[in-house]
Amino acid sequence: MFRKIASLSVALVVAGGVMIAVPADAAVKISNGVACKKSGQTTKTSGGTYRCAKNPLVSSKKLTWLSMDCLTAANDAVKARKTSITTIANFKAQLPVIDLGITTEMANKAEIQVKLDEANTRLVAAQAKLAAATTDADKKILTSAVGSWTSAARAYASKIRNIDLTIRKLESAKLAATNKPAELAANVADARASAKLICTKGF
Repeated sequence: MFRKIASLSVALVVAGGVMIAVPADAAVKISNGVACKKSGQTTKTSGGTYRCAKNPLVSSKKLTWLSMDCLTAANDAVKARKTSITTIANFKAQLPVIDLGITTEMANKAEIQVKLDEANTRLVAAQAKLAAATTDADKKILTSAVGSWTSAARAYASKIRNIDLTIRKLESAKLAATNKPAELAANVADARASAKLICTKGF
Protein backbone atom coordinates (compact mmCIF):
# COMPACT_ATOMS: atom_id res chain seq x y z
CA MET A 1 0.00 0.00 0.00
CA PHE A 2 2.82 2.38 0.87
CA ARG A 3 4.52 1.64 -2.44
CA LYS A 4 1.34 2.48 -4.35
CA ILE A 5 1.01 5.82 -2.56
CA ALA A 6 4.69 6.59 -3.15
CA SER A 7 4.34 5.75 -6.84
CA LEU A 8 1.27 7.95 -7.12
CA SER A 9 3.08 10.83 -5.44
CA VAL A 10 6.01 10.52 -7.82
CA ALA A 11 3.65 10.46 -10.78
CA LEU A 12 1.89 13.59 -9.60
CA VAL A 13 5.19 15.40 -9.04
CA VAL A 14 6.40 14.46 -12.52
CA ALA A 15 3.10 15.47 -14.09
CA GLY A 16 3.19 18.74 -12.18
CA GLY A 17 6.70 19.36 -13.36
CA VAL A 18 5.64 18.82 -16.95
CA MET A 19 2.73 21.20 -16.54
CA ILE A 20 4.93 23.88 -15.03
CA ALA A 21 7.43 23.48 -17.84
CA VAL A 22 4.80 24.25 -20.53
CA PRO A 23 4.79 27.98 -21.35
CA ALA A 24 1.65 29.76 -20.20
CA ASP A 25 1.08 31.30 -23.67
CA ALA A 26 1.28 27.98 -25.45
CA ALA A 27 -2.31 27.15 -24.68
CA VAL A 28 -3.58 30.61 -25.62
CA LYS A 29 -4.79 31.02 -29.19
CA ILE A 30 -3.73 34.43 -30.44
CA SER A 31 -6.59 36.40 -31.92
CA ASN A 32 -8.16 39.84 -31.68
CA GLY A 33 -8.71 40.87 -28.08
CA VAL A 34 -6.43 38.33 -26.41
CA ALA A 35 -4.33 40.02 -23.74
CA CYS A 36 -0.63 40.57 -24.38
CA LYS A 37 2.20 42.28 -22.52
CA LYS A 38 4.77 43.83 -24.85
CA SER A 39 3.52 46.74 -26.95
CA GLY A 40 4.62 46.53 -30.57
CA GLN A 41 5.40 42.84 -30.47
CA THR A 42 4.23 40.97 -33.56
CA THR A 43 3.55 37.32 -34.18
CA LYS A 44 2.38 35.26 -37.11
CA THR A 45 -0.32 32.63 -36.91
CA SER A 46 -2.25 30.60 -39.41
CA GLY A 47 -4.84 33.39 -39.29
CA GLY A 48 -2.39 36.15 -40.16
CA THR A 49 -0.04 38.60 -38.47
CA TYR A 50 -0.97 40.12 -35.11
CA ARG A 51 0.50 43.00 -33.13
CA CYS A 52 0.33 43.70 -29.42
CA ALA A 53 -1.25 47.14 -29.19
CA LYS A 54 -4.02 49.28 -27.75
CA ASN A 55 -7.21 49.11 -29.77
CA PRO A 56 -7.75 52.60 -31.29
CA LEU A 57 -11.50 52.04 -31.31
CA VAL A 58 -11.87 51.75 -27.54
CA SER A 59 -10.95 53.97 -24.61
CA SER A 60 -9.27 51.14 -22.69
CA LYS A 61 -5.47 51.25 -22.55
CA LYS A 62 -5.26 47.49 -22.22
CA LEU A 63 -2.82 45.82 -24.59
CA THR A 64 -4.28 43.06 -26.73
CA TRP A 65 -3.35 41.16 -29.85
CA LEU A 66 -4.86 42.79 -32.92
CA SER A 67 -4.60 41.64 -36.51
CA MET A 68 -2.80 43.98 -38.89
CA ASP A 69 -6.03 44.33 -40.89
CA CYS A 70 -7.79 45.35 -37.69
CA LEU A 71 -5.16 47.95 -36.83
CA THR A 72 -5.19 49.42 -40.34
CA ALA A 73 -8.98 49.65 -40.44
CA ALA A 74 -9.17 51.03 -36.89
CA ASN A 75 -6.50 53.68 -37.47
CA ASP A 76 -8.14 54.70 -40.75
CA ALA A 77 -11.49 55.04 -38.99
CA VAL A 78 -10.00 57.19 -36.24
CA LYS A 79 -8.18 59.35 -38.79
CA ALA A 80 -11.37 59.72 -40.85
CA ARG A 81 -13.26 60.90 -37.77
CA LYS A 82 -10.62 63.52 -36.89
CA THR A 83 -10.48 64.76 -40.48
CA SER A 84 -14.28 64.93 -40.71
CA ILE A 85 -14.48 67.14 -37.62
CA THR A 86 -12.26 69.75 -39.27
CA THR A 87 -13.98 69.41 -42.64
CA ILE A 88 -17.46 69.73 -41.16
CA ALA A 89 -16.38 72.83 -39.22
CA ASN A 90 -15.03 74.35 -42.46
CA PHE A 91 -18.29 73.65 -44.28
CA LYS A 92 -20.31 75.28 -41.49
CA ALA A 93 -18.00 78.31 -41.53
CA GLN A 94 -18.53 78.68 -45.29
CA LEU A 95 -22.31 79.00 -45.07
CA PRO A 96 -22.45 82.65 -43.83
CA VAL A 97 -19.85 83.65 -46.43
CA ILE A 98 -21.81 81.94 -49.21
CA ASP A 99 -25.07 83.54 -48.06
CA LEU A 100 -23.43 86.96 -48.10
CA GLY A 101 -22.12 86.29 -51.60
CA ILE A 102 -25.58 85.32 -52.85
CA THR A 103 -27.15 88.41 -51.26
CA THR A 104 -24.51 90.68 -52.81
CA GLU A 105 -24.89 89.15 -56.28
CA MET A 106 -28.68 89.44 -56.09
CA ALA A 107 -28.35 93.13 -55.22
CA ASN A 108 -25.94 93.66 -58.13
CA LYS A 109 -28.32 91.88 -60.46
CA ALA A 110 -31.20 94.11 -59.36
CA GLU A 111 -29.15 97.26 -60.05
CA ILE A 112 -28.06 96.09 -63.48
CA GLN A 113 -31.59 94.96 -64.32
CA VAL A 114 -32.76 98.55 -63.76
CA LYS A 115 -30.06 99.76 -66.16
CA LEU A 116 -30.99 97.08 -68.70
CA ASP A 117 -34.65 98.03 -68.56
CA GLU A 118 -33.73 101.71 -69.09
CA ALA A 119 -31.45 100.83 -71.99
CA ASN A 120 -34.20 98.79 -73.65
CA THR A 121 -36.67 101.63 -73.16
CA ARG A 122 -34.23 104.11 -74.73
CA LEU A 123 -33.53 101.66 -77.54
CA VAL A 124 -37.21 101.24 -78.39
CA ALA A 125 -37.66 105.03 -78.36
CA ALA A 126 -34.63 105.57 -80.59
CA GLN A 127 -35.86 102.91 -83.01
CA ALA A 128 -39.27 104.58 -83.17
CA LYS A 129 -37.71 107.97 -83.86
CA LEU A 130 -35.44 106.47 -86.50
CA ALA A 131 -38.43 104.92 -88.25
CA ALA A 132 -40.15 108.33 -88.29
CA ALA A 133 -37.06 110.35 -89.28
CA THR A 134 -37.21 112.11 -92.64
CA THR A 135 -33.83 113.78 -93.00
CA ASP A 136 -30.48 112.10 -93.48
CA ALA A 137 -29.00 114.06 -90.58
CA ASP A 138 -31.68 112.83 -88.17
CA LYS A 139 -31.38 109.28 -89.47
CA LYS A 140 -27.63 109.36 -88.96
CA ILE A 141 -27.94 110.59 -85.37
CA LEU A 142 -30.72 108.16 -84.51
CA THR A 143 -28.92 105.24 -86.14
CA SER A 144 -25.94 105.97 -83.92
CA ALA A 145 -28.24 106.17 -80.88
CA VAL A 146 -29.88 102.84 -81.74
CA GLY A 147 -26.43 101.25 -82.04
CA SER A 148 -25.31 102.69 -78.71
CA TRP A 149 -28.40 101.56 -76.80
CA THR A 150 -28.26 98.14 -78.47
CA SER A 151 -24.66 97.72 -77.30
CA ALA A 152 -25.57 98.92 -73.80
CA ALA A 153 -28.50 96.51 -73.56
CA ARG A 154 -26.33 93.61 -74.70
CA ALA A 155 -23.61 94.49 -72.17
CA TYR A 156 -26.10 94.69 -69.31
CA ALA A 157 -27.74 91.42 -70.36
CA SER A 158 -24.32 89.76 -70.45
CA LYS A 159 -23.56 91.01 -66.94
CA ILE A 160 -26.84 89.60 -65.68
CA ARG A 161 -26.08 86.22 -67.26
CA ASN A 162 -22.69 86.18 -65.53
CA ILE A 163 -24.29 87.10 -62.22
CA ASP A 164 -26.86 84.33 -62.64
CA LEU A 165 -24.02 81.88 -63.27
CA THR A 166 -22.22 83.09 -60.14
CA ILE A 167 -25.39 82.78 -58.08
CA ARG A 168 -25.96 79.22 -59.33
CA LYS A 169 -22.39 78.31 -58.34
CA LEU A 170 -22.85 79.84 -54.90
CA GLU A 171 -26.15 78.02 -54.43
CA SER A 172 -24.47 74.76 -55.46
CA ALA A 173 -21.68 75.43 -52.96
CA LYS A 174 -24.27 76.17 -50.27
CA LEU A 175 -26.08 72.91 -50.99
CA ALA A 176 -22.81 71.00 -50.72
CA ALA A 177 -21.84 72.79 -47.49
CA THR A 178 -25.27 71.95 -46.08
CA ASN A 179 -25.36 68.28 -47.10
CA LYS A 180 -21.71 67.23 -46.87
CA PRO A 181 -21.53 67.16 -43.03
CA ALA A 182 -24.26 64.51 -42.89
CA GLU A 183 -22.59 62.53 -45.68
CA LEU A 184 -19.22 62.68 -43.93
CA ALA A 185 -20.77 61.62 -40.63
CA ALA A 186 -22.38 58.63 -42.35
CA ASN A 187 -19.08 57.67 -44.01
CA VAL A 188 -17.24 57.91 -40.70
CA ALA A 189 -19.89 55.74 -39.02
CA ASP A 190 -19.57 53.16 -41.81
CA ALA A 191 -15.77 53.14 -41.51
CA ARG A 192 -15.98 52.63 -37.74
CA ALA A 193 -18.57 49.88 -38.09
CA SER A 194 -16.40 48.06 -40.64
CA ALA A 195 -13.32 48.42 -38.43
CA LYS A 196 -15.18 47.05 -35.40
CA LEU A 197 -16.28 44.08 -37.49
CA ILE A 198 -12.72 43.38 -38.63
CA CYS A 199 -11.53 43.77 -35.03
CA THR A 200 -14.16 41.41 -33.61
CA LYS A 201 -12.80 39.63 -30.55
CA GLY A 202 -11.69 36.11 -31.30
CA PHE A 203 -11.00 36.75 -35.02
